[in-house]
Amino acid sequence: MALISLLSLSSCQPGTDKKAAEQEATVQTQAEQLGFPAGKKVIILHADDAGMCREANEAVQYLLEHHYIQSTAVMAPCPFADEMLAWAVAHPSYDVGMHLTLTSEWKTWRWGPVSNPDSVPGLIDPEGKLWHEVPEVVQHATPDEVEREIRAQIDKAIAQGHRPTHIDTHMGTLYATPEFAQRFLKVAMDYRIPANAIDLSDSVVAALFRKEGYPINNEMIGLLEHYTLPKLDFFTSAPHGNTYEEKKQNFMQLVKSLKPGLTEIIFHPSVESENLKSITNSWQQRVWEYKMFSDPEMIQFFKDQGIIFTNWIEIMQRFGKSRKTAQSKAGADPSGWISLFNGQNLDGWFVRGDATWKVVNGVLTGETQDGQGHIYSDAVAGDLEVKGMFRLVNLGGGANSGLYFRANPPADNPDGFPRGYEAQICNNQKAFTGWLWKPGKPTGPADTLLTKDGEWFPMRVWAVGDSIKIWVKNRLVMTYKDDEYKKGHFAIQCHNKGMRIEAKNLYYRDLSD
Repeated sequence: MALISLLSLSSCQPGTDKKAAEQEATVQTQAEQLGFPAGKKVIILHADDAGMCREANEAVQYLLEHHYIQSTAVMAPCPFADEMLAWAVAHPSYDVGMHLTLTSEWKTWRWGPVSNPDSVPGLIDPEGKLWHEVPEVVQHATPDEVEREIRAQIDKAIAQGHRPTHIDTHMGTLYATPEFAQRFLKVAMDYRIPANAIDLSDSVVAALFRKEGYPINNEMIGLLEHYTLPKLDFFTSAPHGNTYEEKKQNFMQLVKSLKPGLTEIIFHPSVESENLKSITNSWQQRVWEYKMFSDPEMIQFFKDQGIIFTNWIEIMQRFGKSRKTAQSKAGADPSGWISLFNGQNLDGWFVRGDATWKVVNGVLTGETQDGQGHIYSDAVAGDLEVKGMFRLVNLGGGANSGLYFRANPPADNPDGFPRGYEAQICNNQKAFTGWLWKPGKPTGPADTLLTKDGEWFPMRVWAVGDSIKIWVKNRLVMTYKDDEYKKGHFAIQCHNKGMRIEAKNLYYRDLSD
């Protein structure tokens, strides 16, 4: 397989021709869509391979703490990942993502999966470690195994108290096939954690990555077109050099060659040691990359070039504001409520589980023939207010539903019950409409049942910090304190067969500002 690692892209930059130049004049870059100034080079200096060894951790932490670089990502299966994740927990303002790792490339310094090896046999080589090379992963692993392992790596960070700011792919493995890429982008959207996805609508950029061996076909381009989180305009890596000065000059030339837009540049800084030299023959390049970004000449070069630096935290903040602005223009009332549902189709929502969701006469409708299901909004909020009109229809199975907030699909079973809070909608059990539920159990009792099957009623939820309140028919029925779930999607539940849930006039306000 002629797959070339992303690391090779430093020697190739997108050229321009007359047609491309005309296109650029009319199409906003991803940077401009996020509100950065037009015509500017916006760069993320991103350190890969944090967690691989202590030398990498020391270099990355120093560069971040002194603001010489903006971003890093941790290799969860590696020996020093826990150390790096602990640092991230203690330093929450820094941009620390997950460098999703499906290969173990070195000769003696190696690692296995985070998942139970029995659950991902196609990822395991004869030594019980991850495969050395990307083509071996493609040959042996299934997309299901790939998704299981990358979810496990993300969940490892979350379990240790750090929610990754972004995800990317070690050695480009997750872009090795459209099937792998589909799982990668799906996981990013499920967790609402941005991936290093590249805008391939620019035919010049698409041709470049195709030339480098990536399967940039219509399927891959389509996957990226339907990806709903922020994208990069370009992606590249620090070029090699035979001397430190040559490497520095090569990097400066790379930056000069970039077109305006949002570009992530990756590199692998490490502190020099005998241990590092025993791990990789690229140790000298890594040591120079540690030195290069604190070099006064490089710092002055960036200033002279007018470079704007950013990171994935700022990107997601800007993305959220741009989405809110667009949604407000499309469907906000004067009080700042933003429409969740357009009354015409399921744009802005994604489905998990067995229920069937459709729009009938302007009403969002869910039914299931077997099992349960949920429909999640693309919108995500932490401190929030959400409201809507709801109606339960009992078709013989007992009607049960709920309005979820701060909710996410469970990592171990994306089609299962959401991990988050649920404002119960049910008229046939003790924990009735207005109760607050957490996964599997009623938590905050509502004081009275005000609804009945077949009847439309308004519900409103307010959640700020650990304070949660629920109104039914404009009456406050539940007040509770809990802060287990901090941020997530809105969702509506179809709990069982023999029922229908209907919803309309769905709006929310983000109160985090």
